Amino acid sequence: MKEPTIILLGSRVEEIDARCIAEGIDSRKLMYNAGKAVADKIISELLSGETKNFIKGLVICGSGNNGGDGFVAAMELLKAGMDIDVFCISQAEKFSADTRFYFEQINAASASKVVFLDISKKDNEELFAEKLAAGRFVVDAIFGTGLRGSKIRGQAAEIISLVNSAKQAAKLSKKDFTVYSVDIPSGVDSDTAALLGEAIKADVTVTFGCKKIGIALYPGRDYAGDIIVADIGIPQEHYRSYEKYYEANLEWVSSKIPARDFSTYKHSAGKLLVIAGSVGFTGAAAMVCQAAMRSGAGIVTLVCPWELNSIMEIKLTEAMTYPVEQTDDITLHMDAFKDILKLSAGFDALAIGPGLSRNPSTTCLVREILKKIKKPTVLDADGLRALYGPKEIGEDERPDLSHIVMTPHAGELSAILGVEKISEEERLKYNAFAADQYGLVSVLKGAATLITGPEKTVYINPTGSWAMATAGTGDILTGIIGSLLCQGVALTEAAVCGTFIHGLASDIIAPDTSRTAQIASDILEGIKKVFIKIEKLKY
Repeated sequence: MKEPTIILLGSRVEEIDARCIAEGIDSRKLMYNAGKAVADKIISELLSGETKNFIKGLVICGSGNNGGDGFVAAMELLKAGMDIDVFCISQAEKFSADTRFYFEQINAASASKVVFLDISKKDNEELFAEKLAAGRFVVDAIFGTGLRGSKIRGQAAEIISLVNSAKQAAKLSKKDFTVYSVDIPSGVDSDTAALLGEAIKADVTVTFGCKKIGIALYPGRDYAGDIIVADIGIPQEHYRSYEKYYEANLEWVSSKIPARDFSTYKHSAGKLLVIAGSVGFTGAAAMVCQAAMRSGAGIVTLVCPWELNSIMEIKLTEAMTYPVEQTDDITLHMDAFKDILKLSAGFDALAIGPGLSRNPSTTCLVREILKKIKKPTVLDADGLRALYGPKEIGEDERPDLSHIVMTPHAGELSAILGVEKISEEERLKYNAFAADQYGLVSVLKGAATLITGPEKTVYINPTGSWAMATAGTGDILTGIIGSLLCQGVALTEAAVCGTFIHGLASDIIAPDTSRTAQIASDILEGIKKVFIKIEKLKY
């Protein structure tokens, strides 16, 4: 079974590098392995038969170890027969010992020598622009993981801007032009994924040892392009020994989905009780139920207000309905609790929240359910209002929520925690705080959805795109997670697998729908295709 991918802060990877070197691993060899990995990727993509001598490329190096990796890559590309120009944005006296070693090697090997760039000089700027326009690719080895916090200014910012402009011009003219970044795109903070002013917009990033937070979260992830993790000779146990984050993959997700055989029947396949919907929001309830059925739940029953029952029976074919007491606003009434409590005894898990409304009686009902029904539960949307306002619910009054997976977006999480706003850089911190404070699994939805359990393990979801920025996609996620919970998947694993399946379903269906035109119900079709892939791996 393939384990989840390890993700670390860039600063942690630097500590690991330093520790390994102190223990006797040759730093020069590590630099060589890194640079060769970049060159190997380029060679595998661009070399074909007799074309190699006609491939022109640029390698742009900084003064640090990232620049040394770039010098090695340039050397290997020259050996492969490519026409390579090497530019350096720093003076040689600033090089580290290893970087200087490979600079001297490339300088001896290259007929054109390394050009030290000073684009304030007209001839330098013209030469760089000429080579950039003629090149088939650029290797960005300007800044690595060591650049954190400080904004990029001056010549480095200008060069990055020129590379990005060249890429855009090539796209408009339909010219093949690829930007490869070494370890991380220059200008992306490896610890936070923030942009430090100008940043390289790479097509491919070859990163070393393990993936970094800077290219796992946004906006940095959007600048990395395709990510290749290359082994440079540091044993994996070193990465496992640090505080880490994880990224799921299809093989791992497949292993967590319960196996079935010919003795499986609807009751053994899992029974999910859905508590969702109100007047004007019947679609949310329907999508939860449909997603749950598509994700393998054997039986799905929807609890809904009396007056909506006929509508829901028309909208839902496979799921059953259970109408209960309603408010004057046609939402679920607090008085429905006894019926729900009795009904829940025959179910394995609950999905609560989508389309419930903000009616106070409905919110009180959800609070009572959370206190009294201790079955695995996914809590979303209006259901999350039961957790709002620390001033309303003191620590002593807060129910045990260890059976809960909640799925807020940033605005909902900020309301739950009583903070004004959660920025992109604060998502990791606040999601971990929520999971710890409430003792539950928190799924913070957004670009690179975060999943954190009370055990403090953090997963970063790699699937999905802006195609999912449409009403109803959260309801689909609630249904998928609820389905996995009722099938017996553990809370954190159900949250991770559900989020992965949700995003992958959107990705798979996007070629048929387009990302712009995709709507939430399209994802239901994508779920089928994901489970076809899962079954091929599983059986």
